[in-house]
Amino acid sequence: MRRERALKVVLVLVGLLFSALVYPLMMFVRQEPALAMMLSVYVTLGIFLLLAARDPSANRSLIAFTAWSSFAHAVLMA
Repeated sequence: MRRERALKVVLVLVGLLFSALVYPLMMFVRQEPALAMMLSVYVTLGIFLLLAARDPSANRSLIAFTAWSSFAHAVLMA
C-alpha cells in the first residue's frame, strides 16, 4: 500500500514537472524548432503521467516507457 502511494506521488510530481515545460515551449517555438519539438513530447508525456497516477497498475507500460526513455536520454546526454 505504501509503495503504491509513493508511486502515485512520484507520478504526480514528474507529471507536473513535465507539464510545467509548457511555458518554455511557448518561448522557444519560433527560435529553436528542435527544442520546441522535444519539449512538446515531454509536455504530452507529463499530461499522460498525471492521468496514469489514478491507477498506476493499469498504466505500467506508460510508466516503464517514461522511466526507460528518460534513462536512455540521460545516458545519451552524458
